[in-house]
Amino acid sequence: MNKTTLYTILFICLANLTWSQTEITGWVSNELDEPLPFSRIKLQNIRTDTVYLEIADEFGRFTFYNLPQDPYLMNVSCLYHLSRQDTIIPLNDKERMHIRLRDTTTLKTVDIYYDSPYASQSMKMVDGITLTNGKKTQHIDLSKTDANTAVDNARELYAKVPGLTIWESDGGGLQLGIGARGLSPSRTAHFNTRQNGYDISADALGYPETYYTPPSEALSSIDLIRGAASLQFGPQFGGMLNFNIKEPSRKSFHYEGAHTYGAYQLMNTFNLVSGTLKKRFSYLAYYQYKQGNGWRENSGFKQQQAYAQLTYQLNERAFIRLEQTYMHYLAQQAGGLTDALFAQDPRQSIRDRNWFEVKWRITAAHFNWDINRTSTLDIKGFHVNAQRLALGNLEKISRADDVKERQLIDGKFKNWGAELRYLKRFPLGTRMKGIIASGVRYYEGQTSSLQGLGTAGNDPNFTFLNPTNLEGSNYIFPSQNIAAFIESIWIINRKLSISGGLRYEYIQTGAEGTYREQLFHPLTEELLFDSTYYESKSTGRAILLGGVGFSFRPKSNLEVYGNIAQNYRGINFSDIRIVNPNQVVDPNIQDERGFNSDLGIRGKSKRGIFDFSLFFLHYDNKIGVINEKINEYEFVRVRTNVGEAYSTGFELFMEQRFLKTDSSKNYFSAFANLAGVYAKYSNNNASSLSGNWVELVPPLTAKIGLRYQHGRFTEALLGSFVYRHYSDGTNAVSDPNAIAGIIPTYYVLDFNMTYAHNDHFGLKVGVNNLTNNMYFTRRATAYPGPGIIPSDGISFYLTLNVKL
Repeated sequence: MNKTTLYTILFICLANLTWSQTEITGWVSNELDEPLPFSRIKLQNIRTDTVYLEIADEFGRFTFYNLPQDPYLMNVSCLYHLSRQDTIIPLNDKERMHIRLRDTTTLKTVDIYYDSPYASQSMKMVDGITLTNGKKTQHIDLSKTDANTAVDNARELYAKVPGLTIWESDGGGLQLGIGARGLSPSRTAHFNTRQNGYDISADALGYPETYYTPPSEALSSIDLIRGAASLQFGPQFGGMLNFNIKEPSRKSFHYEGAHTYGAYQLMNTFNLVSGTLKKRFSYLAYYQYKQGNGWRENSGFKQQQAYAQLTYQLNERAFIRLEQTYMHYLAQQAGGLTDALFAQDPRQSIRDRNWFEVKWRITAAHFNWDINRTSTLDIKGFHVNAQRLALGNLEKISRADDVKERQLIDGKFKNWGAELRYLKRFPLGTRMKGIIASGVRYYEGQTSSLQGLGTAGNDPNFTFLNPTNLEGSNYIFPSQNIAAFIESIWIINRKLSISGGLRYEYIQTGAEGTYREQLFHPLTEELLFDSTYYESKSTGRAILLGGVGFSFRPKSNLEVYGNIAQNYRGINFSDIRIVNPNQVVDPNIQDERGFNSDLGIRGKSKRGIFDFSLFFLHYDNKIGVINEKINEYEFVRVRTNVGEAYSTGFELFMEQRFLKTDSSKNYFSAFANLAGVYAKYSNNNASSLSGNWVELVPPLTAKIGLRYQHGRFTEALLGSFVYRHYSDGTNAVSDPNAIAGIIPTYYVLDFNMTYAHNDHFGLKVGVNNLTNNMYFTRRATAYPGPGIIPSDGISFYLTLNVKL
């Protein structure tokens, strides 16, 4: 066919099909008709030069919706296969095609990325070296969120993740507190929390609290896998939460900055530089400084974060990377309030001597090698060196500050670990395929905890009055963990895949140190009893966990999925000897066991996505709080194993685009996030909690978001609703000291508007808690309380974004 004939055909098509639309579907395979998952299909409209991009699913299937019925240049590529380019001319409303790519032993550099218009969606079946077949997952693209990233507002960042319970402990976003399905949000301790795939918590075994999270302005995405993540990432009930730092720019130099001013003297500056030199060496570094006075009295803070990354591309298949993370913040804590004080004025503070300081350093190394087109080896090592200092008056909030010496707790966390993972793809007969992920892990941790009296002043003086004779305790908590796992996916056909796996864990935890008991006369304050005790204990246990899952795709854009997996959570030895006048811990407390299960359906349509699932979480030997009688007049709250509990319910997320035009920059979209949970303690429990509602579980949570993008402007409105629930398992309606009681129903509105001047400069203005509702999300038994911790009222912010 000569050029004249081709141009004649194109002219006729353009003249007749300009206003028609078509749908192009197909699948990509190799020459043996074996699907090529995650192939990249690019269409370029010959008439308008508009480019459309899709990434095939794990079975090689793809669909383009609502395309103008014009001729296109089509380019199809897949790793380890020769790219293919064709000219296609759609003639029907629906076009179907089968594209075959030639295999090659010559490795070609191919850009493979997932370009979706949605900020939140499920992860791929094989995501790097992680298998997610049949699991409940969420991939949050930070470049497409409307959140207030200056203060890492979790209510907005996780708006499209159904079923999360969020604690709002401070207005600066210093600590992340999320839970799900009846699990406490306290410092996200029920999730295995990671950064770029390695641990970042205080002590993954003995004290899995997350005091550090990277600034959201530095992230490309956040991945969340629910409880079935236990097989690959450790046995936590909540699952795995991973923060992915941005990748270095391919240019020699790139700068990103976000500079924010907000209410209550909030100032935040974030600066990132990155680049690639001579195609092999890349770098990335950022620095953040943030400070504010806080919405409440006595709640100012200052925070610094820094990060550096160096990557060397050994060859086209392998790289090695070094990372260093640093974080430090100092915050004054306003303390808690009683119910009466909260009703009077939520912004007030009756504690002006409480302080909290955190220092975090993480060193990590990463080696990744694509051995061949079917095998990948990945090795990560990390070292955490951190400290947490808490200073203040922990006495009951119903009493005035006695202005005496404050309680000081000094916790140091030193741990290191390494993980080796191997991914292998292989054929199963002539039609089926298999994928196996396996790995081993070694971990050592040592937490030290000191508690005694500090100064009686108002300043952040973290010095013990009697460092050699502490009034509280002096402990070391060593831990060791050896683990191995194997999980596999059997791809039966283009519709059905089945997965299963096992994980073996050996855990050794211990405690060694002294604690002191003193008794004073209540009137004269004369010392009546003073004794110091020494103890040493060590516990080793071996655990075997299993799980299975499935995925069935009746159509290329629809998936039915399900899974069930066992979970396990070791006791936190470091909690046992903390002296807290509001609560004591049972020294014989034991580990928790149980399982998670999901059954759901998810998919996408021409302009929307959805994910609806049912879940069931079963807890054996659950740790909770009960009241024990001391004498005829007094009770004490005891943290101990309270028996069996369960939670079940549904989680729904859906997003739809409307008023879409030929330009993807002009559209209106809406999303809904809804979760209903029924969580109770079993009736056969021996404890006083039998038949009670599980604490910290809102029976209904909902979020609704609206977004309108037109030209260079974008406006977004988010509404959040949380139904009333209990703060502890006793189901107490109230408490004189406000450490137990109801969390009332509340709703919050957040609004923001963005203006993108060009590719280099942009402005964002927002208002959080638009209606200035007075509410709270938690009742604390210790820091940052005790008592009710009010959430922030109305606030505004203005951000200047720069890219050079």
